[in-house]
Amino acid sequence: MTAKELLLQEAPSWSEVQAMRALLAAEDEPEPDVVGLPQGWGETLTGEPMPNVVAAVRRVRDEH
Repeated sequence: MTAKELLLQEAPSWSEVQAMRALLAAEDEPEPDVVGLPQGWGETLTGEPMPNVVAAVRRVRDEH
């Protein structure tokens, strides 16, 4: 079970106070989108910035 699925399963039973605490905790801990790359890996062969592949995979998964 993914974290999102677990959250959706548990959240309906939370009180308003528990929901607010969870929301505030989530805002305090931003999820990293990009992991540092070794030098030279930040560009494609044509010199363009490397696309964020992880974010692209997440978008595709969220669409399904």
